[in-house]
Amino acid sequence: MEYKRGRPKDDDIDRLQLCGQAMCLEEMLGCPVERGALYYGEIRRREQVELTRELREKVTAMLREMHEYQKRGYTPKVKPEPRCRACSLREVCLPVLCKNPSADAYLQKALETEAL
Repeated sequence: MEYKRGRPKDDDIDRLQLCGQAMCLEEMLGCPVERGALYYGEIRRREQVELTRELREKVTAMLREMHEYQKRGYTPKVKPEPRCRACSLREVCLPVLCKNPSADAYLQKALETEAL
């Protein structure tokens, strides 16, 4: 179960996140996860999600794209949105908020600090 503060969205983003988490659990635990649930706090409702082959293929395609970005050393530009305020990655993703020129610079600085 994944808890969301708001309400269901028109796109698949919440279902994709849930599916990605389930795929990680399958890998770690060696057992299938066929369905999950999203609980939306604003409407106090739970939505059952079937983790279909199509949903898994979308997650896999997104992961491939992210790996390609990483290989190229490319950080996509972000378009800040109101929902960014509640994101746990906002300090890395939005250079404006963390006062760094880019997410890449932030990660380089973090790696240098860790190496010391």
